[in-house]
Amino acid sequence: MKFPPKMSPNAKKNILYSLVLLGMVLLVYLYRNSTGNTGTGEEIARKNGLISWEGKFMEQPYLFLYYPERANVKAKLDSLLSHQAQLYAMDSPSSALYQINRQDSIPKPSKDLLTLLRMVSQDSKNSENSWDPSSGILYEGWSFSSSRAMIKDSVEISALLENVGMSNFILSDTLIRKAKKRLKINLSDYSQTLTLAQVAIQLQKLGIQNFFLQVGKYTLAKGVNERQELWKLKIKYPDSLGVVAQEGWIALQNSGAATAGDFSQSYMQDSLRKAWVLDPQTGYPVNHGLLQTTVLAKTPKEAAILAQSLLVRGWQDAIRIDSVRKDIEMILIYNEKGKGLTLYVSPELKSFLSFPIQ
Repeated sequence: MKFPPKMSPNAKKNILYSLVLLGMVLLVYLYRNSTGNTGTGEEIARKNGLISWEGKFMEQPYLFLYYPERANVKAKLDSLLSHQAQLYAMDSPSSALYQINRQDSIPKPSKDLLTLLRMVSQDSKNSENSWDPSSGILYEGWSFSSSRAMIKDSVEISALLENVGMSNFILSDTLIRKAKKRLKINLSDYSQTLTLAQVAIQLQKLGIQNFFLQVGKYTLAKGVNERQELWKLKIKYPDSLGVVAQEGWIALQNSGAATAGDFSQSYMQDSLRKAWVLDPQTGYPVNHGLLQTTVLAKTPKEAAILAQSLLVRGWQDAIRIDSVRKDIEMILIYNEKGKGLTLYVSPELKSFLSFPIQ
């Protein structure tokens, strides 16, 4: 029996390269067909006129997606962001908030400043003071680690607590006065939510009804994306063991969204995982297992305040609130004593998630 001649090394290489190339072509073909499209996401976006901008606002990254394209939008939004950043700047001597944090009183305050502080005070009151932007001083007295929460040396929590509370701002049309000299307010997060609302208003004035706006942890979506689908927000959640962070998506229906806390930042105490969060009314760490909240509401401001408030109030109160309010949805990551992490999702929200809920 005759055997075929041995194949040369170059011939073997050519066949191997051809097989690899054929495999790559097959993979691309299968991927494109699995997505129902023969073009890339960028090609689809360009074809449908999607505009994408990224940048920084008050040291936080922002992403603006919208369509269709309109003239002078970038110039208008740049001007708006610049104005908002100056309005809420905490480190600029020309900023009213900078002056408030360093002076005992401000005579003849502007109407805008009075309106802002009155709105903040009312929002804090509505949260039953579980959200308080003057509580930052409390965190100066604590250190958190994966093993414990500890009061720093020579710190009196009661002394710090005296300087917390929006009620310590005494407001009138002619004077803003602080009842406590060390009273300070931080509106960095608050300002991001207000700015998102202002950007949305500007886009709508220009006839743009489809957009996805995000600054830091806060999001506002309206309409649909360039694929005529609901805009999608990426979130992180724990795996079944509560160890590794997984990524999933929420489809947003004309709503604002905010996340507070981080389930990976916690410590164990008495067989319970607790968040690195202080109660602004006591000055001490929260005593429950709620670690992270994501809230969907009509506006990003409402979502942000509720997300932070629930992180203080706890998962049981959060689920109770979710059961009676039909204008919000939420995702909670919490730990019961002696148990692993639990993922709670509002019943109405489950069908809008890209991952299954047990």
